[in-house]
Amino acid sequence: MDAEYDEFGNIIGESGGESDLSSLELVGSEKEGEQREEELEREEEVPIPNRRTDIILPEDKAYYPSVSEVFDGDVQTIIATSDAKDISQPIVEPPNEEIFKVEERELPPTVYSKEYMWSLLKVPSKIRNVAICGNLHSGKTSFVDMLVQETHQLKQDTDSKNYKPLRYTDNQTLEIDRGVSIRASTITLLLPNLGGSSLVCNIVDSPGHTNFVDEVVAAVRLADVVVLVVDVVEGVTKATEIAIELALNTNTSMCLMLSKIDRLILELRLPPLDAYYKIRRTIDQVNEVISDQKSTFSPILGNVCFESSAFNICFTLKSFAKLYIERRHLEVAEELLAKELWGNVYFLKGKFTSKPDNVIASAPARTFVKFILDPLYKIVTQTLTMNPKDLETFVRNQLGVLSIRHPEFKLDPQHLLKRVLSAFVGPATSAFADMLQYKAPSPDTNGPNKVGKLYLGPTTDSNIMKCIADCDACGPLVAYVSRLVNSSDGSRFYAEVRVLSGTLKESSSVKLLGESYSQEFSEDMKIQDIRRTFLECGRYRIRVGGLPAGSVGIISGHGIDSFITKTATIYDAKIPDEEMYIFKPLESILQPVFKVAVQPLNPSDLTKFIEGLKNCNKSYVGCEIKVEEGGEHAIIGYGELYMDCLLGDLRKLYTKIDIRVSDPLTRFAETCIDMSAVQLNSESNNKKNSITIIAEPLDPEISVDLEKGTISSQLPARQLSKFFRQKYGWDALAARSIWAFGPVESHSTCILCDDTLAGDVDKDSIVAVKEAIVQGFKWAAREGPLCNEPIRDIRFRIIDADISSSNIEANSAQIIQMVRNACHSAIMTATPRLLEPVYEIEIFCPRIVVNKLTTFLDKRRGSIISKAPLEGTQLYRVIGTVPVIDSVGLETDVRLLTQGKAMCQLIFNRWQVVPGDPMNGSCYIPLLKPAPLNSLARDFTMKTRKRKGLDNGPSIQKYVTEETWTKLKSAGLFD
Repeated sequence: MDAEYDEFGNIIGESGGESDLSSLELVGSEKEGEQREEELEREEEVPIPNRRTDIILPEDKAYYPSVSEVFDGDVQTIIATSDAKDISQPIVEPPNEEIFKVEERELPPTVYSKEYMWSLLKVPSKIRNVAICGNLHSGKTSFVDMLVQETHQLKQDTDSKNYKPLRYTDNQTLEIDRGVSIRASTITLLLPNLGGSSLVCNIVDSPGHTNFVDEVVAAVRLADVVVLVVDVVEGVTKATEIAIELALNTNTSMCLMLSKIDRLILELRLPPLDAYYKIRRTIDQVNEVISDQKSTFSPILGNVCFESSAFNICFTLKSFAKLYIERRHLEVAEELLAKELWGNVYFLKGKFTSKPDNVIASAPARTFVKFILDPLYKIVTQTLTMNPKDLETFVRNQLGVLSIRHPEFKLDPQHLLKRVLSAFVGPATSAFADMLQYKAPSPDTNGPNKVGKLYLGPTTDSNIMKCIADCDACGPLVAYVSRLVNSSDGSRFYAEVRVLSGTLKESSSVKLLGESYSQEFSEDMKIQDIRRTFLECGRYRIRVGGLPAGSVGIISGHGIDSFITKTATIYDAKIPDEEMYIFKPLESILQPVFKVAVQPLNPSDLTKFIEGLKNCNKSYVGCEIKVEEGGEHAIIGYGELYMDCLLGDLRKLYTKIDIRVSDPLTRFAETCIDMSAVQLNSESNNKKNSITIIAEPLDPEISVDLEKGTISSQLPARQLSKFFRQKYGWDALAARSIWAFGPVESHSTCILCDDTLAGDVDKDSIVAVKEAIVQGFKWAAREGPLCNEPIRDIRFRIIDADISSSNIEANSAQIIQMVRNACHSAIMTATPRLLEPVYEIEIFCPRIVVNKLTTFLDKRRGSIISKAPLEGTQLYRVIGTVPVIDSVGLETDVRLLTQGKAMCQLIFNRWQVVPGDPMNGSCYIPLLKPAPLNSLARDFTMKTRKRKGLDNGPSIQKYVTEETWTKLKSAGLFD
């Protein structure tokens, strides 16, 4: 037996190792076997470290492994002693990643293909660029939410206790916290119309608060059509009037959307016939504001739609006509039936008629009431009062709606009402897109009309205008930057662009022109690399290969935000420089007049502070930032809320430092109310030149036209002279003597005229230094003699001048200073006055609080201009005025006074003379108390001068010689 086994106990003649391996392969899978072989190979490949044979000293010996050997290289290690931090502070603090903008991490699913939407952008006729404008809380953002919910597959909470508005375009944390839109937000959607075809709609949701009118201007600049959202209850407001004026000034088409139809039913509880009268009256109010027959709104014309986010519906006459044709199987055209659903058309005895026997008795039979309002009222009533079982029978049998599932009838009434009404009326996207398709122009038809007033180059026989008119994606690139958009962390900016011609592609080089670029000054230009292009979609972006002509999107590139200040113009790199002109910078119809002075709390943070101010200037397109003579930085905005948001971003987003802010201020202006009492001769510093200028008040009508831009210095001299003769009655000599407008060429209200006669002065010598004289005039108009504030509403006339024939003696430095002193001395002898800005206040409130507002505004030097009831409501619309300097905290005080029953908005209205004489040094100004009414002008002047670091008080003595000053005192003109 022993011979059969070897020394290891194995049977002689058999291989025990092979049998073991075969059994293991049967247990495990083939894949596991391969993995095991790979592990064995890796183990064999592990190099054997060389054993050290040298002697290691005790002090060099490593008794413990190092931190890097114990932990991975990606692990951050901190070595700290005990009690190094406060007990409330963690030793290892979590990373502080501040997010100021809510963005989706992944692209949300949509009911359409995003690739198809981008491909459709190459067809300009399928694009609609829309600006949604309207009053605060008129339902603009809620309507966009409806479109988002119908086109996106988003999770929604149907529990009324946890329900929160989506507010998809309010993507900044500041907007979410305040519950109000602060920035214009663009969202690109693919919307189907009633016929089933799709449109790519670039929708810009603009803020409704009048403090953010600059965002509305930027939104209108991007759009081809403005959709006016008007609350059907409140009607036309000041914000609505501003949007209409912007659209008319920029040749932008308009459509009307009457929002919050649900308020007529649930809040006012008007009968259907009265609701119709209220709707018709609101449309008439809008038409009265426009007063332009080309822009008349009427549901019959198809440019009016009706919307309710509470009901989740949006409809037009055409959409309701289509609904009846499909469900009643009528053989009639949609357009013909739609025209019968509005106006004085009645449905009696199964027929449409416009001449009933008894108009009053037949009023409830109006077609809009019978076919639209009555069904809506009935559905609302039945949904809110019926039990789920009966409601399901009513919806399926009488309404013919089968898309609502059985469990949905047990939803919360608010959500159930939305579900039933939207299923009956149809998708909101279809009615809205259908109105845009037929009543809103596409980029290929609206290009020249859109940029006609914006382009500063030649509009006729111009290759650039031909490219814009063609709107060809394969043509040369022409685009403009409307504004800069923050990234989510605020570290950089993207540029939002409207492409007019060609395609703005990724990884391409373009010519970027700044706001000061011109044929004479071509240095404000940069060759810019475009890294990425995106479609903006509210809380997410879609990266695309390029932006074709007619589209709106955002672009990024290295250093693009360091070159662009507010707006810019983009051209193809191959277009020659002599053909390039810029588009006008943004021009707001309201002036920023609310002012604060800021400085860093720690002087060592000045560099961060300056950089933060630059970013604020880019982000808030309507603000102005200036450095006063005293070194302080002044920020000028539109109102209290605007300034609060700007300063919040300055502290938290752009600088992250502590900032010292002054009390709220306002900007002032200077003027005169009489003609100069004496003609003063001003000499240059070298005593070789002299000039005599007088000042007089400018006609208010001319001032208004100058400020609106009706009169432009770019007009030819002959055309400008003819305009002044025909409209203002100037004689030919005076009309031809206009030299310049100041302090800037556009929207300025000061005029410089040359009233010298050829027989009295050397005309050639004056013309030779005309440019220097104009510069001196603009300098004087920019900083007046009272407190270095701009001058308004004054006409300066050159009466006499003696200019040296030597170019050295009559150089620009001598002439500019001389003319500035002459203008200031002319004002000081023309009874100078200080001007302050005035807000117009609009308040919607119940009747019982109207009388309280009168007393309340009197305490702030304000007054009520008008008060009128809103038709069909218990509300009053109150219009008043209040000086800007006294308006701080007014909105909050109005809410407290009325216990939250009143909402107000402040809009810059006009300039008015401050009571009192700013030159009266003897007026009484008490310490630490409000100044008397007749001392306000002196009080404002002295405090402004002190804040700017100027000398004691305004005086004509600094502009004239000692001899002239003595003569003026002896004549009793000055004390």
